[in-house]
Amino acid sequence: MEEPDISLKGLVLRVGRRVLVGPVLDLAAQVAFYAVLALAPFLVVLTSLAAFLPSPDSVSRLLSRLRGFMPTEAFELVQRVVADVVERRSATLLTVGLLTAVWSASRAANALGLALNDAHGLTDGRSWVRRQLVAIVITLEGAGLLLLSVVAALAGASLVEDAAGVLGLELGARTAVWGVLRWPIAVVSLVAVAALSFRVLPDTRPRPKAVWLGAAVATVLFLVSSRLFAFYAEHFADFGVTYGSLTGGVLLLLWAWLSAVAFIVGGEVVAAFPGARPRRAVSASDTNGEPAAAEPLDDATTQQLSAPTVAPHTNARKQPRGDTTAAPHDTTK
Repeated sequence: MEEPDISLKGLVLRVGRRVLVGPVLDLAAQVAFYAVLALAPFLVVLTSLAAFLPSPDSVSRLLSRLRGFMPTEAFELVQRVVADVVERRSATLLTVGLLTAVWSASRAANALGLALNDAHGLTDGRSWVRRQLVAIVITLEGAGLLLLSVVAALAGASLVEDAAGVLGLELGARTAVWGVLRWPIAVVSLVAVAALSFRVLPDTRPRPKAVWLGAAVATVLFLVSSRLFAFYAEHFADFGVTYGSLTGGVLLLLWAWLSAVAFIVGGEVVAAFPGARPRRAVSASDTNGEPAAAEPLDDATTQQLSAPTVAPHTNARKQPRGDTTAAPHDTTK
């Protein structure tokens, strides 16, 4: 029998408490650190693999979508890294960059898996080798979905051009139509990457409904927070006064941290829904003969267990200690 879903109020309170007083912000910093380390080698792989795509400037088109969602200094830093990689691109660099990117990005995936397991109240019971393999698979599948979105965007642009030519639309109308249609491709790719992470990284099997809802929440939070942070850094804050030449790197790290917070909050939404099942039963051999860890309790169960126990009411009078025979009352004077 499927357990009832959590209410909207309970969901907001649980996730808000985990963000404000829980470990979400600290875990997001850990994920962001590994993500920034993986950025440069990951760009090496993308620019090298882009040579096999129909358009040689596929990576530039892909990065151009981030212009409105990243601070200018951080975006220019990424552009300089891409330009440097393109100039030094070679078969050896592709091999080394691929291995480094996969391992570095798998560190970020491992950190995200730690945060997702913490959201479920679990300690990952899988072996170290299996956890690394899962992280590497997530990294490769995420890169594949990203490249697939590039190919879909290129094919979509070509289809829009052909359809606009048949309909006799002008160049401005064609650009406007494609400017609207290209965003669903990016959104679907982000939702797919988030859903895959929420489904595979934690050592549990969450409900599909919760997975897709959490992925949608993570994608919306990522897009909104990135846009607001870019607007704030562009119009209100002057990070250059404080950080000088380090401004681009600091803004990139802050942007990665906000992105990690968005994805971990999505994972918290998934964990808030009851009905998740463990991937495997824990036996005595798995725990070296020690008792298995108990399942995490939800908030309602915790409140019931912590409530004081009231003794049952009784109508019987309390008997005095000692002699139970009361002395007769003397009415004589």
